[in-house]
Amino acid sequence: MSLYKSDSDNKTKLFENVIKFGPVLSILGYLSGIVYFSLLPHESLIHGTYISENALLPGLVTSDIYSTDSIFNYYHFLKDAYENNGGKGYNAELIHDIFANKLKIESYTQNFNLSNPFSNSETDGIKSGTNAYAFGRAQRADGTESIVISAPIYLSGKKKKIPNLFGISQLFILADLAKTRPYWAKDLIFVATDMEHVGIQAWINSYFEAHSDSIKGENLRARGGSIQAALNLEFSDINTNKLEIKLEGPNGKLPNLDLFNTIIRICKSMQFECSLESEKSANSDFSYYHNRPPVDHVSGLINTVNMMLKQATGVPSSLNGYFLNYRIEALTISGTRTSFSSKRSQQKQNVLKTTRIVESTLRSVNNLLERFHQSFFFYLLPSSHYYISIGMYMPAFGLIFLPVLIKILSLWFEIFSNKKSTYSDRNDSGLLILDLLKCVIIKFMISFLFGIVLYLGTPFFLMFGKKFQLSPKDALMNCYLAMMANILMTPFIFRSKFSSSGNKTEAENINKLIILLFLTIFVGTISILNFSLSFFVAIFYSPIALLAIQNVQNRLAKFFKLAMMVVACPIVYFSFIYLLNQYFFENKNFFTNPGQFYVSLSEKFYNFVLFSQISQIWTYEMINLFLVPIWSALWITAFN
Repeated sequence: MSLYKSDSDNKTKLFENVIKFGPVLSILGYLSGIVYFSLLPHESLIHGTYISENALLPGLVTSDIYSTDSIFNYYHFLKDAYENNGGKGYNAELIHDIFANKLKIESYTQNFNLSNPFSNSETDGIKSGTNAYAFGRAQRADGTESIVISAPIYLSGKKKKIPNLFGISQLFILADLAKTRPYWAKDLIFVATDMEHVGIQAWINSYFEAHSDSIKGENLRARGGSIQAALNLEFSDINTNKLEIKLEGPNGKLPNLDLFNTIIRICKSMQFECSLESEKSANSDFSYYHNRPPVDHVSGLINTVNMMLKQATGVPSSLNGYFLNYRIEALTISGTRTSFSSKRSQQKQNVLKTTRIVESTLRSVNNLLERFHQSFFFYLLPSSHYYISIGMYMPAFGLIFLPVLIKILSLWFEIFSNKKSTYSDRNDSGLLILDLLKCVIIKFMISFLFGIVLYLGTPFFLMFGKKFQLSPKDALMNCYLAMMANILMTPFIFRSKFSSSGNKTEAENINKLIILLFLTIFVGTISILNFSLSFFVAIFYSPIALLAIQNVQNRLAKFFKLAMMVVACPIVYFSFIYLLNQYFFENKNFFTNPGQFYVSLSEKFYNFVLFSQISQIWTYEMINLFLVPIWSALWITAFN
């Protein structure tokens, strides 16, 4: 009996400590998490990148590309085809003809269709395109492994499509090497894609015989071996003096860090500037390719946040992302021009180095005896020479979400360890069930009903907009905002249904506990799949959730709580993040022009939902099915 009393006393003491020190630990944990994450790019915590797979041997091969004559010949030939006849001659058929008839390698074309689920008319609902693909068969291999080199025929521009002439020209140069050189241990597959993201998805789906409701492509007439890696080439101009690497794949996936490090090492060895996409601290010190530039803390933090913003959307930064769905390590090499040189010799030197970098990367991957597996798959990059591993950034995430976990523990003790229950009498069991029905079941039923409507309602939103002659972009945004307004009005409509029979009853605490548990499960699960998305959810919704369930009597405090809950509406919160991203990283100031911001937001939202529909990106669905209901339940709880 004494043991039982001792155990009960220990539980009571633990409960009292959680109640007493919980608020202080919550504040310290949250602030410590933010400070710790901000210090991650500091030189005392950061780690320099390195090659884990010794077989890659980056930069140690002698290039077989000695002249730029062939590159410029292909480039000018494609340029003439583009400039004549309104660009109609520059297409997949022309690329296929060069592969098959001039280079004499195995080449085919693939037709595909895109069924746009958001089109208002049948004529605009289906778009067609054509890919060209060719095979450089390895002379001394059995064809069981291959490497893909892809390049979109056109690149998206601000006003019109830009021909990827230099990227396609490099495919021809590499195809000639694949045909004539005996050292290739893997087949090289060259893919020129139409309609950018759509074309590469059509080719990949056909290669792996995957089904898609929106993108349907012809069956491929030939295949290579198991694809070990893929490189995507994007060059808007042949006058390139810097390479930028794009990594982000669908749903937050990233390629193996060894592939990225290989390209950086090769660029350093050839004294050619290379960095992450939009990196703020580009390095140009090429004294020795093992050397690393000094750490710039502020620039590193900016680059880390910029990478996380791209990763959090779940939308691939380029065509390489779709290979990651099939465990194929892939990235995009994009050429940019930071300065213009009028010297013809300097331009030729840049073209030669760029092509050699791609060739050397392929030959490094050609050395592999197995798939990429030794380096990191979960990481953040503050610069092209330093990385933050999952073991470093996850503690920051845990500290930021610590207040919610402490509150869950506190509510658990309060519900199950409180001997003086409001419903201690057996006759009041019916009252407990009634309060559970009012405080918990009805709230969650209504909240999740809103989420299901948003998840399934996109086609109906578009049908509704069509009746009022709205464009798909306006219809989608207006209907989504209307649904958010309905959620905000829910407490007014069902206020009597949500009120409890007692004050601070077990039913109300159970309601708060379930909401916080749902938030914890959602954020914890997403952190494994897409850390950046979970981080941006946790850093804001962790304090907001505690604020929502807090009972306040002061009118000013209650107004502040309700105002913050309106800001916590997912579309409002993520729109604010988009606004800051455009201001700090894209140099677009929408603060002085709200109308232009709304137009830009509507277009971005439409493209995001469209990508989600045709590219198996689950960010939009996860937000609708889980985050919106959690916010709805918090809003109802805060209001009542």
